[in-house]
Amino acid sequence: MAPEGDRVALFAKTFTAADGILLRGPVESALSDLGEVLRAEGVTALFFPEDDATAREIAEALVPFGPFNLTTGAEIRGGSAAVTAGFRTAEAAIAETGTIVETSGSGKTLLPGLIADVHVSIVAAASVVARMEEALSAFTADSPRNISFLSGPSRTGDIEQTLTVGAHGPKKAIALLLD
Repeated sequence: MAPEGDRVALFAKTFTAADGILLRGPVESALSDLGEVLRAEGVTALFFPEDDATAREIAEALVPFGPFNLTTGAEIRGGSAAVTAGFRTAEAAIAETGTIVETSGSGKTLLPGLIADVHVSIVAAASVVARMEEALSAFTADSPRNISFLSGPSRTGDIEQTLTVGAHGPKKAIALLLD
């Protein structure tokens, strides 16, 4: 197993190579930068899963850096006109591919990574693994129904071979990497 520092450095390199935005913490020092990125994207509404205390804490702390309002996933699903940022704590990140792993384990929702205009994944540096096999081995005892692999913003090139960003998910992907 590679040392944590090497895994984190490789994850940072591969995630940003896929057009992801990487911000490093402690969270107190990253809030200003995160607020600036969200404002630049026109974000006005922040949401998070009700049972994700870390995502809630970060979204609530960002409100003064806005103008941001807190909302719910249900309100966003109902057809909000606001530009949204969805926050969620990731289960793992894969250094080799720059991929963030989020699951539906323990009833967690994947909505922030699916319906938000900007997705903010909260990644603990200790959860960065070297390879996909390591990330998946954590789920062998209690497999979640759904696993979402996020490698930068959503992209498709199937319409006349023209690259479209954000067609099937977030237009921006941000990893908030916390030490």
